[in-house]
Amino acid sequence: MNIHDPFDLLRTKKQSIGTPPGTIDYSGDYSDVDIKIEVIRYNKDKFQIDAEADIKNISKIISGSDFEEEIIWINIIGLHNKKIIELIGSSLNIHHMDLEDIVHVSQWSKIINHNDYLFSIFKMIYLNEEEIIHEQVSVIVKNNLVITFQETPGDVFDHIRSRLESQKGQLRFEDSSYLFYSILDAIVDEYMLVINYISLRFNEIEMQIIEERSPNKEELYRLRKELLYFSNSISPLQDTLRRFVTEDSAFYTQDMLPYYSDIKDHLSQISDSIMGYREMSNSLHEVSMSNVSMRMNRAMMTLTIFSAIFIPLSFLAGVFGMNFKYMPGLNEPKSFIYFAIFCITLASGMITYFKARKWF
Repeated sequence: MNIHDPFDLLRTKKQSIGTPPGTIDYSGDYSDVDIKIEVIRYNKDKFQIDAEADIKNISKIISGSDFEEEIIWINIIGLHNKKIIELIGSSLNIHHMDLEDIVHVSQWSKIINHNDYLFSIFKMIYLNEEEIIHEQVSVIVKNNLVITFQETPGDVFDHIRSRLESQKGQLRFEDSSYLFYSILDAIVDEYMLVINYISLRFNEIEMQIIEERSPNKEELYRLRKELLYFSNSISPLQDTLRRFVTEDSAFYTQDMLPYYSDIKDHLSQISDSIMGYREMSNSLHEVSMSNVSMRMNRAMMTLTIFSAIFIPLSFLAGVFGMNFKYMPGLNEPKSFIYFAIFCITLASGMITYFKARKWF
């Protein structure tokens, strides 16, 4: 399981100390990713996708002749090409502080409502088989244009692409603000799947502890760290979404309130689940340590019982093993048999006494 360090935010801020505001300097770990641009154009009558659009023609894509008649979604994979970020910023008149936040990939989730465009940052957390992937996604919405920025290939937007292509639902009939909602909804829906996966992992660890098998302490630690990162991702998103739905914005209308209320409900449910699983992880850790202590106590009790049985036997063996010339019973032919019977009787009596006291 891949676990993102929840304190990467602090390290990224430390790296950017001393640089001028608005510096476009990628802070992530994927500088070797090939830049890829995906362009989707659609309206109620048509759908067109270019999975590998020409990087050099971004300006032409943005200022297409039929721009006003369709929605254009540009998905940019790879954030280390400074020229592309600057080109988009200059073409759409995006504030340089927003451009800086796009490439500084350990930002808090936020939605900033500018006069002529909407800028937002979300944490995309999803499953790739049994690996948990973390990635920052930035979104710019301006007129009929939506641009998403992500670090690496792979995302949670396949359902959106499928609905656009097959014309399922109302996505093809709505404006760019509905596409923005759909992107956020897809990210939050994936949170639910990741939380369910974490729940299954906790259940497996719990069964290991109940069956008194040694749990995977490394995985338990990783899951606890994952929950911490999840909490740090969810809380800012809840706050910024609460503010967004109360602001006057060209990218939000009261008709969208039920949709965003549904997202807020999901986030509240996820937040409650995170709190519950964090308490559960603490309990599992305590029970696991208690089981270890109990096993050690059992081992010590077994050793103590054996010691208690053999101490008097060792004493008797030591006494009768001394090289005195005169000792009672030393010359008796059956003295060894009597001694052995006495030792066996003594040991049996002690074992019976210990069992009666339920010491083992």
